[in-house]
Amino acid sequence: MILDIDNASSVQSFVNKITADWFDIDSMYHTLKSNSHTNRSDFWKITDYMMDVISNSLDCSPRDFLKIWEQKCLKHDAMLMGYHCTRHSNESIFTNKGILPLSEKTIEISSVQKNIAAKETWEYRSTSGVGPYFFLSYKAAKNPDNHFYLSGPEILLAVDGHQPTNNPPESIPLIIHCAIPFSIIPNKKFCTFCIVKAHLIFLDPDPEDDSENLFEGSSIDLNGCALDPQHIVKIEKI
Repeated sequence: MILDIDNASSVQSFVNKITADWFDIDSMYHTLKSNSHTNRSDFWKITDYMMDVISNSLDCSPRDFLKIWEQKCLKHDAMLMGYHCTRHSNESIFTNKGILPLSEKTIEISSVQKNIAAKETWEYRSTSGVGPYFFLSYKAAKNPDNHFYLSGPEILLAVDGHQPTNNPPESIPLIIHCAIPFSIIPNKKFCTFCIVKAHLIFLDPDPEDDSENLFEGSSIDLNGCALDPQHIVKIEKI
């Protein structure tokens, strides 16, 4: 079962399977709305409020709610579409090796570079997470201002002489479409929030949160784990 968070039918089918024989999420939403819970801005933002309210409605703790949700995702072999954006001259590197996090080789290269600005970029990026990262929304991945298209993997900006843009004719922007197993996603709580939010937004023709791009910048971080090439659906050249 694969979820495309930009597609209403995909989201609703996914959520209905997860909540079947558990609770009626549509009915719950209308009850929460009539009680003004959904009028609070915190309900739609990345906070614990939505999960707390839903869990409370089910007479369970948020931790237990997430545990049950995860179990049901595993039962249905749930996967989320994620979009890895980069620049590269050889797309077969991904189909052969998958999508890798920051590597020891990159660290080794960076340790000998001398550019001060690059050093600052490196120090920030290498401590903020090794990735790999995947946009949750294809709409966000397709944004032509996406800096991954312009500069390649941002970690390489800190490595003198190794930026993909040094050879633009051979380095082209790519969107790598991936079906990421829910089981390997470290931050399952955030992904669950995004899935539930998408379902409720698609359910209500006039939701309180009327953002055109609900998940702009939202991403899946595999936190140091490589994504096996078997999970690559296609590689799109931009």
